[in-house]
Amino acid sequence: MDEWFFNWFDENYLKYNLITQSEELTKKQVDFIIDVLSLKEKDKILDLGCGIGRHLIELGKRDFIGLGIDFNKTFIDIANKNKYINENLKFIDMDIRKIDFEDEFDSVISIWTSFGYFEDEENFDLLKKIYRALKKDGKFLLDIENIYYLINNLPKERWEKKEGMYILEKNKINLKTSRLKTERIFIKDGKIYEYIRNYRIYSFSEIKNYLEEVGFKIINCYGGYEKEELNLFSKRLVIVSEKS
Repeated sequence: MDEWFFNWFDENYLKYNLITQSEELTKKQVDFIIDVLSLKEKDKILDLGCGIGRHLIELGKRDFIGLGIDFNKTFIDIANKNKYINENLKFIDMDIRKIDFEDEFDSVISIWTSFGYFEDEENFDLLKKIYRALKKDGKFLLDIENIYYLINNLPKERWEKKEGMYILEKNKINLKTSRLKTERIFIKDGKIYEYIRNYRIYSFSEIKNYLEEVGFKIINCYGGYEKEELNLFSKRLVIVSEKS
């Protein structure tokens, strides 16, 4: 499999995607995370695909203990810089497929579509490792895009301009494999940067079957961070499950 994610998440993604997420939005999302996971003070949280650590850093400010893992060293360096001297937090750069924890965390979070990057077998293996990493009755929050919303609403092509950068995005969903392929082209000052993303998008029933096969019990599901009911029009698919 082409491991597209090593190229996709570079300085252009950081500048034109990540930094556009406001502090107010992050706080609201963390409020949601604390609520649906029933987090208690000093709970230990594992954030897989943590990026620049915006959620885990906010959790750390609220006296939770956290470990963030991401394959992107640049993002991890930013996270470690932004955590200041918070000894409750640690960020390391590594491939999330290589995690090897046992009964260590109260909760695991995988948010903002950090799941589905690999082939089905590896995605399933990752769920097994997440289950193993959790303590008994520990909870797992999985946040991905809603495949039905994408099928009906994702534009095949769109242009946008951000801070002098022209961005062309082309999207194609393969209904046979349930994979979304996105071609993104950045154009600025006569320079062209091209990227390709190709990841698996799961339906609720597929993810539910995977989680239950691993051993999880589904606690709840939502269509977003306002605890909306999941439906065909929901942009997000957020599932909370528990290690039984």
